[in-house]
Amino acid sequence: MTRDAVVAAAKDGIEFVGNTYVQERKTENPDLILIDVRTEDEYELGHIPDAIWIPRGRVEFEVAEKVRDAETEIIVYCKTGSRAALVKKALDAQGYQSVVAHEGFETWAQAGQPLENDLGVLQLIESKTEE
Repeated sequence: MTRDAVVAAAKDGIEFVGNTYVQERKTENPDLILIDVRTEDEYELGHIPDAIWIPRGRVEFEVAEKVRDAETEIIVYCKTGSRAALVKKALDAQGYQSVVAHEGFETWAQAGQPLENDLGVLQLIESKTEE
């Protein structure tokens, strides 16, 4: 398979949620688990506020150990959705019933949504230059 075919297969059958959904669920459900499955370096540069970092290769194991209620609401995200889609499929297969995949950190950051890192909360802004 080509890289594009692998990405397409990963995303097949997944309905991604957008930024508004994440914001609403964070507000409405204090028990929401928001998981960033990007690399540690990506996470440390900036992540969605209140997200926890669990590397893609460990999510299934850590969630199985720590989340006993199959109805716990979980939102998973990565950079562009591919890894999040794979994690959603894996958690669905484990019996978790309220897992959704966000469309990707890129869409979050590019929309000017708040980011969090060791420096605190920040947001990306687009600089406009004159042509």
